[in-house]
Amino acid sequence: MVAKDFAVKGLSMSIVTIAPTLQLSSARKAREFVAQYDQGRDGAVTLFLVGIRDLKHINERYGRETGDVVIRKTGARLLTYFRESLATVPVLARLPGREFLIAVAGEHSATELEAAARRLVSLLSDELGGMSAPLHISPRVGIAIAGEAESGADLLQRAHEALAQAYSRKGRKYSFAGPAIRGGSQQAALLDKGLRSAIASGEIIILLQPQFEVASGRLSGAEALARWHHPEIGEVGAGRLFASADRCDLREELSALIQQEAVSIASRWTGGLADLRLAVNLGAEELGEGYADRMAAILRDSGFSAKRLTLELTEESLVRDIDLAAAELNKLRAQGIRIAVDDFGTGYSSLSYLSALPLDYLKLDKGMTPAITGASRDRVVLRAIIAMAKALELKIIAEGVEREEELEMLRLEGCDYFQGFLRSKPLSPSDFERFALLNG
Repeated sequence: MVAKDFAVKGLSMSIVTIAPTLQLSSARKAREFVAQYDQGRDGAVTLFLVGIRDLKHINERYGRETGDVVIRKTGARLLTYFRESLATVPVLARLPGREFLIAVAGEHSATELEAAARRLVSLLSDELGGMSAPLHISPRVGIAIAGEAESGADLLQRAHEALAQAYSRKGRKYSFAGPAIRGGSQQAALLDKGLRSAIASGEIIILLQPQFEVASGRLSGAEALARWHHPEIGEVGAGRLFASADRCDLREELSALIQQEAVSIASRWTGGLADLRLAVNLGAEELGEGYADRMAAILRDSGFSAKRLTLELTEESLVRDIDLAAAELNKLRAQGIRIAVDDFGTGYSSLSYLSALPLDYLKLDKGMTPAITGASRDRVVLRAIIAMAKALELKIIAEGVEREEELEMLRLEGCDYFQGFLRSKPLSPSDFERFALLNG
């Protein structure tokens, strides 16, 4: 069977004979292609950068030999897919670490490229087979379409940026690179060069996004968000910050720093702020053996009550290793920590996982909030999610609330908490304290 993800219009019949000869090349071959690429000579090209998001976890839990098998099987699946695809593939190569580079020649629409990315994610997410136990990987895909007169090095840099976005985003597992912008690659290089020292020297700061009760409007707590004021680039938001961390393999270090700093800030909430809750994010890579003990140590050292802390996890964090997730979550909840499923509606959305795991909150993805005042079908879906959460005795948190109409509809539907620019933008710790005292 021939894959239909790439259009055949304008492609010569020679592609049919070229594709079966495709081989998995070395990183050296990929570097040569990138170094020699010239759009004027070689024509249009799109780079797919495919990464195994959870390879580090697999190596730690099952051993590097298993990790090597996972890499080989992933490469074999990619090779089979692109051999059957109606597209010219000048290079398909394994890069150092957890990534593969695929160059696809010719003009292709965004729709065709997106279909290919979705198919790749689906194909690579299937059980690997031939292992001692069932094993799935969490693939990500970055896509970069060559810009006019763009060098191969800049194109590859944009592909890396797109993959980093796919690693860090919640829900959709592929990402398109932004347009070729002069200086974009240099900015990414500057971020990557300075991130490790920024983490070590405490340059990453915490902002606090206030959260409120829907029924009363009362301030209930805040979600911790990260920012970095780069000396040359300016303010760097959490998205670009974690994208850089993914490129530099520093995600766990960055997340651990944010959690520790946020808890330290919240430990100083006394007097009129003593009942406020703190929410911090917890990524898939962190929810492994020993995490509950490390969090307990952070809380003990800071003096912040575990009963005032909520950990917000993506759905992927829960389903990637259901047994390990359940064990660690039970340890966390035994300390008094509450657990929220973050950005619900963008990932797996499995009812069986939600009912099987120890959870307290379901947090609606901010893209879903406007749907409550939109088309009737959108409202039906959102109402069904809220009803399901209520049936599972989970509290509902809506993020991204920007209009009074949205808040009113959330109130009518029985949503419990909300956050968004309607009431407040993210605040510095000192500004948050003043805000809390005025709105307590």
